[in-house]
Amino acid sequence: MNGKRILVPVNLEQNSVDALHFVAGFAGEIPICATLLCVVELNISALERRVYDELCRESERRLRALAKVFFEGEQPHVCVRVGKPHEEILAEAESEQAELIVMASPKSSRRRLQFQSTTLERVVRNASCLTLVLPRTWKITPEQYRQGMRPAFVATLQSAFI
Repeated sequence: MNGKRILVPVNLEQNSVDALHFVAGFAGEIPICATLLCVVELNISALERRVYDELCRESERRLRALAKVFFEGEQPHVCVRVGKPHEEILAEAESEQAELIVMASPKSSRRRLQFQSTTLERVVRNASCLTLVLPRTWKITPEQYRQGMRPAFVATLQSAFI
C-alpha cells in the first residue's frame, strides 16, 4: 500500500524533534511514506570533497538513529543533501513529489536581523505543496491535542489526501 509522501527536514544542530514526533504520530493513523532530510551547509569555499563526504556520512548515520527511535515498523527514507537549506528542501520535495512538508518552528534568536529571511520562511513561500509549520511552544502537549482532535482531525486529513 502506498502512503502519502511527507518530507521532514531535520536540523541536527538544533533539536528539531517536534516534527519527528508529529509525523511518527501520523504513521499510526494513516499510511505515510516519510523522508527525513538533512542539509549540510558549509560557508567555507575550496573544501576538499572528503570533508563533505564525511559530514554527509555522519549526518546520515544520525538520521538513521533518529528514525529508529521515532518510527516503528517501516523506516522512513533518509536523505542528505549539500547546499543552501531552503533550495535543497524545495528540490527534495520536488524530486520526491512530496504532498506535505512538516517543519518545526525554530527557536527565536535575539541576534537575528529583522530583514533576514529564514529557511522556514523561504520554504513556506516557495513550496509547491502543503507546508505545515509546528508551533514553537505547545499550549498543551501534542498527545493531549491528538486525543482531543483525533476523530475530526483524522477524518479531515484523510479526506484531504483522498
